[in-house]
Amino acid sequence: MGNNHSQDGLRRNSLSRTPSGAENNDRSPTQLMPIDKLSKILAQKSLEEDSIQGITCRAFTNIVFPRYSDLSERLFKYFHSCAGVTKHEWISPPVFKQQAEKFLGIIVDSQQIEVYVKMYAEGSDIDQDGFRQLLLQAYKLAMDHYPEGPQTCKQLSNILQAVIDCAFHRKSCVSVTFLSHWIEQHTPRLIVGIHRYVVHMLSTVYREAGQLASAGLELDTPVLERDILFPTSENKENDILPVSEVWLLSSSLPSFYTKPSLHHSPSSSSNGLSSQTFLAKMLGSICPSHWTLLYNSDQHGLGANRFMHHVFGYRGPTLTFLRGQDGVQFCLAADSEWQESHQYWGGEECTVIQILPLYHIVERGAKMMYLNNSIRGYPKGLRAGLDPRKPIIEVNDGFDVVTYRAIPYPLICVQVWGCGSQQSRETQLDIKKWEVKQAEKLRKVKLTADEWVDHPDRYLLELAGRPTYSSNQPQQ
Repeated sequence: MGNNHSQDGLRRNSLSRTPSGAENNDRSPTQLMPIDKLSKILAQKSLEEDSIQGITCRAFTNIVFPRYSDLSERLFKYFHSCAGVTKHEWISPPVFKQQAEKFLGIIVDSQQIEVYVKMYAEGSDIDQDGFRQLLLQAYKLAMDHYPEGPQTCKQLSNILQAVIDCAFHRKSCVSVTFLSHWIEQHTPRLIVGIHRYVVHMLSTVYREAGQLASAGLELDTPVLERDILFPTSENKENDILPVSEVWLLSSSLPSFYTKPSLHHSPSSSSNGLSSQTFLAKMLGSICPSHWTLLYNSDQHGLGANRFMHHVFGYRGPTLTFLRGQDGVQFCLAADSEWQESHQYWGGEECTVIQILPLYHIVERGAKMMYLNNSIRGYPKGLRAGLDPRKPIIEVNDGFDVVTYRAIPYPLICVQVWGCGSQQSRETQLDIKKWEVKQAEKLRKVKLTADEWVDHPDRYLLELAGRPTYSSNQPQQ
């Protein structure tokens, strides 16, 4: 998916670097008009506030990114550095236009990641604090665009530290190239939201120059609440999935799992899209809002039978969270419905992710899911891994031990979330209702006269003083 997109983008980029002069003349007026207008507005603002014949960082921040000063300063510093300006801290309008145009022309995923890592780095290396600031900026952008206001998460610090510890391997700093490759491999969608937001603001902010964007932007796929609560549960304290985990998983999982569902806001206009709503659609599924609880062991009981009862029949992708002692946590992403089989199953989008204590994608590929509870002659329990002889994750048939790379941990909790459409959940519930009705029908058995003569219930009724029952009175 992402690789194909990157390769296509690379081909388009390479082709666009050598256009003819006529093509440049034809395309420049329409393509560069927003940047040209923005540079004039910034130059005028810099002259009024700082008395400088150029574009200053303060004017750039106040006009383009008033809500994200740190991101604005780092982007301006990046433009300044790429331009090779050393005599002064401001940028001339022509240089600003040139750097902004180059920035908007970055369409390859790997190049986008490297650019943002460079923004938060010092030279060719980046330290842990710089990476933490980049993560916080991506998280803040996602949380700030929730319709009900900015969101917080008490588990954010632990989640970010798990990412940093894995990326840096306990080192204080790593190279920009190394970290860029790590992000591309384990959190490929981390930069998507930031870059789309920056590109949109650079391209459209000239329309509303002078008006500070104080109102929150409305996401078409809103972030879930601070703690995702299951509305049907009685024990709310046990029904919590940290929103920081949801956000981070959205940066690692394919869009197949995070594909947004439509969110209808009462304040949104049905006649057209506001600029906020349009931006929200551009940002995409920074954080999904459609995940549905299928199974929670704290509520439904921990066991293979309970797992199968609540998960089977859901015809859509799912995320299975396994929490063990010593703070370990894993996520099994299955791109098709769960099934009991003696063979491994699943498509190319199946993924195993370790969330804590070190966040990273462990394995990804087809035929790596396994569940068997009743088929004799084959291993019992739940397994996940590309090598059937040596699976990465194993849960025993008693559902009380999870083994990761041959290291066992007592299993504390299991949660399964459905990532399909609302119709997938409704279909599963309809199937369960049908199963209940069938079970009720089987309880009522009509007996013939001959069967009733030898039925044990007849003998018990006669002992209880009901001798009126005879073979001529069949009972139900």
